[in-house]
Amino acid sequence: MDFQQTTVSRLMARLKRARREALRPPPKLNLIEWADSYRFVSKKNSANPGLWQTGRVPCAYGPYLAVTEKDTDTITVMASTQMVKTELLLNIASYFIHQDPASILFVQPTQKLAEDFSKERFAPTRESTPVLRELIPDAKARDSGVTITHKEYPGGTLDFVGANSPVDLASRPKRIVLSDEIDKYPASAGSEGDPLSLAEERASTFWNRKKVRACSPTDEQSSRVATEYQSSDQRRCFVPCPHCGHEQILRFTPETVIWDKDDDGNHKPQTAQYYCEGCGAGWSEAERIRALRSLLDKPDKGWRQTKPFRCCGREHQPSVWTEKGRSLCPDCGTPSHYSGHAGFHVSKLYSTRHKLADVVKEWLQAHKSKEKLRKFVNTALAETWKEKVERLDPKALAERVEPYTADAVPADVQLVTWGGDTQDDRIEVTFQGWGADEECWVLKHGVLLGDTAKKAVWDQLDELIKEPFLTVDGHRLVPQAGCIDSQGHRGEMVHAFCRSKRNRRVYAVKGQGNDPRGSKLIWPKTPSRTKNSGDKLYLVGVDTAKDALASRLAIEIVGEDQPTPFAIHFPHDGLSADYFEQLTAEKAVTVIQHGREYRVWRPKAEGIRNEALDCFVYGLAARLSLPNKLRAKPQPKPTTDEEPVTEQKEPVAANATPEVAPAPIARPSRQRSRWNAYR
Repeated sequence: MDFQQTTVSRLMARLKRARREALRPPPKLNLIEWADSYRFVSKKNSANPGLWQTGRVPCAYGPYLAVTEKDTDTITVMASTQMVKTELLLNIASYFIHQDPASILFVQPTQKLAEDFSKERFAPTRESTPVLRELIPDAKARDSGVTITHKEYPGGTLDFVGANSPVDLASRPKRIVLSDEIDKYPASAGSEGDPLSLAEERASTFWNRKKVRACSPTDEQSSRVATEYQSSDQRRCFVPCPHCGHEQILRFTPETVIWDKDDDGNHKPQTAQYYCEGCGAGWSEAERIRALRSLLDKPDKGWRQTKPFRCCGREHQPSVWTEKGRSLCPDCGTPSHYSGHAGFHVSKLYSTRHKLADVVKEWLQAHKSKEKLRKFVNTALAETWKEKVERLDPKALAERVEPYTADAVPADVQLVTWGGDTQDDRIEVTFQGWGADEECWVLKHGVLLGDTAKKAVWDQLDELIKEPFLTVDGHRLVPQAGCIDSQGHRGEMVHAFCRSKRNRRVYAVKGQGNDPRGSKLIWPKTPSRTKNSGDKLYLVGVDTAKDALASRLAIEIVGEDQPTPFAIHFPHDGLSADYFEQLTAEKAVTVIQHGREYRVWRPKAEGIRNEALDCFVYGLAARLSLPNKLRAKPQPKPTTDEEPVTEQKEPVAANATPEVAPAPIARPSRQRSRWNAYR
């Protein structure tokens, strides 16, 4: 009997202990503590497999800690490639699966990328992390509820979806929404609208929701992650100088990143050092790494809010912070307003795995090419690319008029072309004279009033384009080619006019803008055909032509007697009062469509007239339709023994998109490499 009682007592004690353990709440770990304790990195995805160590990436502490901040529900991480983003999202998903079970939505740019991410990144993470392997069944098991894009576990589900799938984005509530590479999302998920908004709307009913976005930025005007970061509290990481202790944001500028050159002027990126903004001392690579690792000893881990805020009747740039990095009013000490949106900016300068010399090498390989430099700015510095937008000043152009007219054409003009724009009640025409090296003289801009559905106004145009121009040295120049716009209500009249003027090189044209597939040639290699009549139709790359025009208008005229290649001249007579307003009626912008960016021209204001601009573009196209190249006329020899030197700017070739943002030029300062800003 005693033995039986003892056995029962022991059994009851075990049952009570098991019950207590089963009902015990999970340990209250933040994301860093959880990852350092439970997350294992697969050898398939890392050169350092094994137990995860957040301390290897000190700058990651800010975003990781924000995940479990009680007053934070939205996190935006704008970071360079190979820095923080992907592993952060994987760790967040794993954390909520194990510590705080919830329904999770993981969004990639496309459904194909979502499937690839599940197979190539999440599956190895699950396989190498024991706590995840126990919770998520093997997909091969019958009735496991696990597929490539759908994972089930006690207390929740994880779904991998593409931003191009409106059905997946808009179904079933999800408390956790993780959005990767948001700048690559399509503008609309089908016809449903913005995919990021659609995805995050699914978490709107949860009081304890978390929305995390991560991406490297792209263009300043179209980058979604940059826009979201601007709406956040804009946290930046302040690193103390190893020499003076001054805390600063690491920036890639000519004053902060400097390296040596050898005697032959060759760059030596291995000598690169970061220079303190406070004391000016250079940091060795070892000092930079130690400075980054010292962030782990700070209460705020170096991360502080930098978004300007208003308090005590004026706006403040944050300069005083709490131990947790929250900004305070310097006048009254009140914390700034916090909306719950934490933003983080991380460049490769904060990496302990990328050497500063490697970043410099990237810049040296990229700085001479606009496209490569753009990639460096986006993916290495995690900054938006600031495209130079042409906003030409009509008043400045009007002040450049020169003392010539259509009745006394400059002697350097060797041929004439024209471009026409058709409206319902008029035809507008611009005549251009061309010299060597594509130097251009606008001769006159005429308006023929009349109903363009009737023959009379077309007869006027026929007579106008026959009229010769006389140069000051007695040459008679008849227009050699012309283009007229066939778009609009009068397309048939345009084709009928051009059909009878084939031998005079009069072409029906249609403007074709740039699109995600690339820029268009100003003058096409071959013509198209109209559907009904089969007439030839030339598709003119109008956005490319306007890029070329903007580049050429920026060229300063050297002098009346000196040639200025690609420059554009204007007469003091023969242009309407609003000619220059029309010529500058549009501006260049960068748009994104189907995940691709491209450059187009748009009106500066709704309803603004731009006939002069269209006519110039079509006149330029007419010039490019002509095969002959013009030679410079012989110049009189200088009277002195010294040859004149003319410094000229080289514009963009006519049939190519101009490089808008000039690349920086490396220039030595003694033996140091001092370089221009990249934008």
